[in-house]
Amino acid sequence: MNKIIPQFVFLVPVLTVIISYFISSFGGFVDWCMPLLDGCTSISKVGRYGISFYLYKLFIIPSVILLIIFWYQINIYIHKSNFLFSLAIVSSVFLIVYLIALGFDGNIYRFMREIGIFVFFILTPVCQVWLAISISNEKIKAKNILYILIFLYLVCLVSYLFILPLDNAKYENIIEWNFALLIFLFFPVFSYLLGKANA
Repeated sequence: MNKIIPQFVFLVPVLTVIISYFISSFGGFVDWCMPLLDGCTSISKVGRYGISFYLYKLFIIPSVILLIIFWYQINIYIHKSNFLFSLAIVSSVFLIVYLIALGFDGNIYRFMREIGIFVFFILTPVCQVWLAISISNEKIKAKNILYILIFLYLVCLVSYLFILPLDNAKYENIIEWNFALLIFLFFPVFSYLLGKANA
């Protein structure tokens, strides 16, 4: 299994979002803050305007293709499950739908964004949890680290359900930023633990 792909799956989207945030901030499209802690803007808003509009599509969409390759390799070399692989494909396709619609106005594009990111945020953690639980201890070391990530997913979910009735966009953005970071962090962490088991 290629160990470089999970690193790119994490680094490319994260760096693209960070760079896009600074560009959008300099352009006056979003406020200056620490989004992970302050929630002054959403991840989506960062990629809607100016150069960031193109950066999101130019770099993150290809990284989703790498994500599909990651799950393909998992299915071939690590844990054979066509159903898991199918869920991962659906999740990735919906993320692409979201990215394509990002930055465009209209009810159809808004629906594409909402359904795209919703399906991705639901199915990808489900696939990751499934993989973490299913893979044998012989194939991966320090499996508890994956369980810690899963626990943090649950913290984000419970927090979101708690603040949802408050209709507070700032808190929702904080959860969104941290949840997205955790989801993408899973891939290099999993690859690292896999490599230690095979060392």
